[in-house]
Amino acid sequence: MAEMREYHPDKMPDYKPIEAYGLIGDCRSAALIGDDGSLDWACFPDFDSPTTFAALLDPEKGGRFALRPTEPFRAYQEYEVGTNVLITHFLTAGGSVRVRDFMPILEERRRPSSEVHRQIEGAAGRVPMTLVFEPRFNYGKDVPHFEPLEHGVLAHHDHEDWEREHSLSLACPFDLVVDERGARAGFEVSAGEQFWVVADYDSHRPHPVVAYGSERRLHLTRSYWRHWVSRMVYQGNYRKRVERSLLVLKLLNSSVSGGFIAAPTTSLPEWIGSGRNWDYRYAWVRDSAFIMHALFNAGYVKEGTAYFDWILESCLSTDDGLKIMYSVHGETDLPESELPLRGYLDSRPVRIGNAASNQFQLDIYGSLIEAAVHYQRAGGVLTMVEMERLSGIVNHVRESWRKPDDGIWEARGQRQHYTYSKVWAWVALDRGWRAARRLGLNVPWKEWRNEAEKIREEVLEKGYNKKLGAFTQYYGGEILDSAVLCMPIVGIIDADDPRFHSTREVICRELAAGPYPLLYRYNPEIAKDGVGGPEGAFLMPSFWLVEDLELAGMHREAAATLEKLLRLASPLGLYSEEIHPENRRLLGNFPQGFSHLGMINAALRLESRDLVQRVRAHV
Repeated sequence: MAEMREYHPDKMPDYKPIEAYGLIGDCRSAALIGDDGSLDWACFPDFDSPTTFAALLDPEKGGRFALRPTEPFRAYQEYEVGTNVLITHFLTAGGSVRVRDFMPILEERRRPSSEVHRQIEGAAGRVPMTLVFEPRFNYGKDVPHFEPLEHGVLAHHDHEDWEREHSLSLACPFDLVVDERGARAGFEVSAGEQFWVVADYDSHRPHPVVAYGSERRLHLTRSYWRHWVSRMVYQGNYRKRVERSLLVLKLLNSSVSGGFIAAPTTSLPEWIGSGRNWDYRYAWVRDSAFIMHALFNAGYVKEGTAYFDWILESCLSTDDGLKIMYSVHGETDLPESELPLRGYLDSRPVRIGNAASNQFQLDIYGSLIEAAVHYQRAGGVLTMVEMERLSGIVNHVRESWRKPDDGIWEARGQRQHYTYSKVWAWVALDRGWRAARRLGLNVPWKEWRNEAEKIREEVLEKGYNKKLGAFTQYYGGEILDSAVLCMPIVGIIDADDPRFHSTREVICRELAAGPYPLLYRYNPEIAKDGVGGPEGAFLMPSFWLVEDLELAGMHREAAATLEKLLRLASPLGLYSEEIHPENRRLLGNFPQGFSHLGMINAALRLESRDLVQRVRAHV
């Protein structure tokens, strides 16, 4: 539902709520545009490139590209149906204006376009507007030189640390005032009038706006998204919400590699003012595999082909083995550093890179094997070479599952025998032996089966604390962890098993983050995760809870829980990683793939018991 916000051009806030942003993108890079008309975040040409606009993290240094009225206005946003084309509506005392934003999708083109097209359309009356174009390269460190040229302005900067000059042109039909800070224009829009402005990364001169063919690009982009959405097999009560979440996941799908980044942002805090600020612009194996699972459930198999081509050929063809995360180009060296930026709502540090890339996380193997098995069941085809590499992963788990690891939450403290990690080690061996036997592979599947049973027995014995009546974060501990809510979903225990029934109740009581069904991941003060400080309610476990309830036969409770979670999305239907337990403000990097895949799986679990048959028929 559209949410109207009021703005005064002389008192524009430094920061907007995270939920005040919409996302556009071209499956290689993305931009966040606020409902005040300001493009406050974009990394070109790739998701993890240095920023070109970063006012989201520093309103003074970061850079922005704004289109908005010059008189007090109310605003709200919506997406064009079935697309990632964003419309911002401005309403003033004198009239109304629509700004339509998109990044063109050029199918089958390998070279990035990194164009942002912005259409200004008069809807009623006459509205005075302003344009502000102030890009800043390299995370706000470099203020470009602004060169006024025919048809617009060119922002360029030649930095000695860069391989070549980086530039951004603005094609604009308005007269621009250009200085050392950027370019600005004032203009009026009347009902029925329409103008285009185009920001073009890596272009060395602004061209006439008409040369960009924005109307044609808009048509092609609309057609692309609507054709993609039409492949969804789900037709239930939550279709519109599932559709939006699928469109978000597709935006996070890198056309370079086929991997899915966790989120398009870095350092949006998990708690305002805390140090839990991380760079999520990378492809986690776990997140990508989980996203694959959600897409397969909804009938999308093609994306799985691209992903497995990348992860099994590019990433597993080296001697380094499987890493927990990769850049969109497949790099694994992602050194973490801090930037001299103010941070969102003064939450520091602002980080780029991610030190967790060097961690050992046992669960990633099981998530990948599970995705591969699901991919084949949904109609995908894995080559024998790929099956050999997957078999190598299963063998690796067989040899290493007894080791402690860093866990799903990437604790920066002592390694533990995390229950969640052991569950997914079981998944790797369980799915591995079943698939190998079914396909007749020449592998020791009987040994895998025996080892899987050993893991299951150990998890059910050592992971369960009889005193607490719950499965705990790690063996022999007393710390609760909502990650164990995944256990019935993967099948290591039944949802109505008394031990899990008790676990669910204990977690919902002891890890409650305000009103049900919000949950904390764990208590960081007790867990001592090496980071410290408070955080918000983590959304993914709440979506797991919906699936648990449905699997336990508690359909009404599951449906009611999902309805509550749907009301926590932004006005555009977007989720971040976490949410404030009291004021319900979104927290953490945004939009977050993990949350959206959770929503999809929960909705499909409720309504699509015959989904497998429909997917197979669709394929």
